[in-house]
Amino acid sequence: MSRTMANVLMCCAALFWGATFIAQKTGMETIGPMGFTFGRYVIGMLVLVPLAIWEARKVSLMSAMVKDRRLCWGAFGLGLFMFGGIGLQQTALIYTNVANAAFLTALYVPLVPLIAAVFLRRYVAMNIWPAVVISLVGSFLLSGTSSLSAQFGDLLIVGGAFFWAGHILLIQSVMTKINAPFQLSVLQSIVTALIAGLVMLPLEAPAPGDFLPMLPQLAFAGIVAVGLGFTIQLVAQRHTTASAAALILSLESVFAAFFGWWLLGETLVLLAVFGCILVFLAVVVAEVVSEREIKTIFRNFRKPR
Repeated sequence: MSRTMANVLMCCAALFWGATFIAQKTGMETIGPMGFTFGRYVIGMLVLVPLAIWEARKVSLMSAMVKDRRLCWGAFGLGLFMFGGIGLQQTALIYTNVANAAFLTALYVPLVPLIAAVFLRRYVAMNIWPAVVISLVGSFLLSGTSSLSAQFGDLLIVGGAFFWAGHILLIQSVMTKINAPFQLSVLQSIVTALIAGLVMLPLEAPAPGDFLPMLPQLAFAGIVAVGLGFTIQLVAQRHTTASAAALILSLESVFAAFFGWWLLGETLVLLAVFGCILVFLAVVVAEVVSEREIKTIFRNFRKPR
């Protein structure tokens, strides 16, 4: 798969995730955030099981995990990071609006290259850093428009961004060991659903009938975001860097803001619109402007006049 095709697929994943914010926001009338997380990941897992069985005929994730303990920990770690990110995000949507949640989730954009460079000693291309700054400014513009209650939700989202950054970096590591995206997607969905279920039972204790009114939102989030979105991410990210993937996937914030305005009537102040433009511009800078061009710009800027 070419890098261009991988980027197109990740744009599709960002579109799916952006649209799913609407289902997440409207899907908690009769169930809590952990109940919604549990339900959507069970549905997503069931959708992916036939594909995982088909894939296992060619390459078995379970056999590889038995032989490689680091792969085993990494595969289960994907589910742990995913629960941390989605659990905090889903809870935050009780307090904040879709645009805030989506934009602040995109804070994983600066976290991915920072963690990669500082802690993992990975090389990060020069053209990624200005794109990170642009994306960070775009995300920050929205946070200043929050009410006091929304600020608590914003803090939860920021905490979740660390888990999403870890998830993106861990995918990069796991997918170099084995090319089994459907099986990995099923495994991370199972881990996420199990943890959400364990938290849900004592804290929310929903009755089975409580899930029925929310079934359309659960089905959309499970099939589109989990079944399609996260699986596309696993397939496509194998063919690009973690930092570039984070920037492209951050387009979900733009799509979520648009769908929130269109379907929920959420208002977008001028700063938020400008933030959308900056996030999109960051992706363009990362993918269109080469590292050599960035270095040339910096050299010309530093020249004495």
